[in-house]
Amino acid sequence: MGIIEKQATKNAIYSYLGAGLGFFTVMWLAHVLTTAENGARGLLISYSALFAQFANLGFISVTNRFFPYFRNKEKGHHGFLFYALIVTLIGFLLCYIIFIFLQPQLIENNQEKSPLFITVLFYLMPLTFFTVFFNIFDSYLRAGYNSVIGSFSKDFLQRIFILIVISIFALKLIDFKIFILLYIIVTCLPTIILLCFIIVQKEWHVKPVKGFMSKELRTDMIKLGTYSIIAGGAGAVVLNIDAIMINSILGEAKAGVYSIAFQIGTIILIPARSLYRIMTSIVAEAFKKDDIQEVASLYKKSCNNQLAIGILLFIGIYANIDNIMQLIPKEYASGKNVILVLSLGYLIEMATGINQVIIANSKYYRFDAFFVFLMVGLVIIANLIFIPIYGITGSAIATAITVFANNFLRFIFLKIKYQMQPYDFNSLKIILIAAVAILPSFFIPTFDKYIDIAIRSSVVGGIFILLILKTEATPELNNKIRKNLKRFSINI
Repeated sequence: MGIIEKQATKNAIYSYLGAGLGFFTVMWLAHVLTTAENGARGLLISYSALFAQFANLGFISVTNRFFPYFRNKEKGHHGFLFYALIVTLIGFLLCYIIFIFLQPQLIENNQEKSPLFITVLFYLMPLTFFTVFFNIFDSYLRAGYNSVIGSFSKDFLQRIFILIVISIFALKLIDFKIFILLYIIVTCLPTIILLCFIIVQKEWHVKPVKGFMSKELRTDMIKLGTYSIIAGGAGAVVLNIDAIMINSILGEAKAGVYSIAFQIGTIILIPARSLYRIMTSIVAEAFKKDDIQEVASLYKKSCNNQLAIGILLFIGIYANIDNIMQLIPKEYASGKNVILVLSLGYLIEMATGINQVIIANSKYYRFDAFFVFLMVGLVIIANLIFIPIYGITGSAIATAITVFANNFLRFIFLKIKYQMQPYDFNSLKIILIAAVAILPSFFIPTFDKYIDIAIRSSVVGGIFILLILKTEATPELNNKIRKNLKRFSINI
C-alpha cells in the first residue's frame, strides 16, 4: 500500500490542481469561443481519442498485464518497449489508412451541420499520433511504478499552456485557425515530455532480447491484445460517441454546449483516474502472485473511498449548479441538466471502484471485452432514442444508463467468479451522511454567485467531512484527512 498511497497522493494533487485549472479553462472557453467553435474543438478531441484507442492495437492492456513478466531494469525489461513501439506504429499506420478512406465521408457528413469541424480536420491524425504514443509511454511508465510524470504533464502542465493559448486568443492576437494549431501543439506536448523522461531515466530500451519471450507468452499477449482491441475500441466508442452523435443529429453548436457541460460533469471522475494510474500495475502484480485476497482488499477500499469522494463532489455540484450556470454564457443554459445527469452517472462509476481494472487483469479478461461490446450497442441505441426527445440531455441520460448497466454487470461478475462483494454498512453510512449534508443548502439564502459558492461549499463539505470523521465511515480516508488537519493543529 505504500507505493499506492505515495503515488496516488501525488497523482491526486496534480489531478486536483489540474481540475481547478481545467474548471477555469472550461469557463473561459465558454466565454471566449462560440458554441460552434467549442463544438469543433470537442469533436476533434473525441475523434482523436477514438482513433488513438484503436491505434494502440490493445497494447496498453498487454503492458498492464504482462509487463511484470518482463520487468528487469538491468536487462532493459527484455526489450518490452521495442514491442510496444512497433505494434503502436503499425496500429497508427492502419488508422491513418482508414482515415484516408473515411475523410471524404466525414467531410460530406459534416458539410451542413458542422462546417467549422471540416476546417480543423487536418489536425486529426497528428493529434491521434501524439495521443496514442502518450498513452503507450504513460502505460509503460505506470507499469514501472512511475505514474506521476504522466499526471503532472497531462493534468497540470498541459492545462497551464492551454490557458496561455486561450489568453492569446482572448486578446485577439490570433484567429481561430491559429488558436486550434497552438491548442493542438500544447495538447501534444506531454508526449514529448514523457519521451524525454524515459530517456533521462534510462528506460529507453528498444533492443529486443532474443529467446526471452516463449511461444506461450507471445500467444497470451496476442490473445489479450486482440480482445483489448475490441474492449478498448468499444470503450472509446462509449466515451466519445455522445459528442459525435449530438453533432450528427443536432449540429456542432449543440455539440459545443455538450462539450462544456461534459467537462464539468466529469470532474467527479478525477480521483478515480489518479488512483487507476497506479492501481492497474498493483492489481496485475497481485494476480501474477495469485494473491486474490489482496485484490479483494484493494477492491473494497477503492469502492468505499471513491464512493465518499465521489458523493462529496456530486453534492457539491448539485448544491452549486445554479451558480455554475451563472459563470458561463446563457447559450450554454441547456447544459445544466447534462451536468447533473452525467455527474450522477459518473458517481456510479466512482462507487464501483476498480472493478474494470480487476477483470481486465484477471484470467477472465475476455469477459471485459464482452461487457464493453454490449455497452456500445446500448449507448448507440439509447442516444438514438433519447437525443430526439430530450436533446443534449438525452445523450447524458444515455451515457448514465450505459455507465450504470456496465458497472452493474461487472459487480455481478466479480461476485460470481471471485465472491467479491465490496460494500458494507459503511457504504450505507456514506450515502446517509451525504443526504444530511446536502439538506442545509436548500435553506441557505441566495448571495452573489462567488460568495454563494463559498458558503454552500463550506457548509455542505464541512458537514460531510465532519460526519465522515465522527462515524469512521472511511477508515483509510479518515487517516489521511486527520493527518492533513493536524498540520493546522486541528484534531477531530
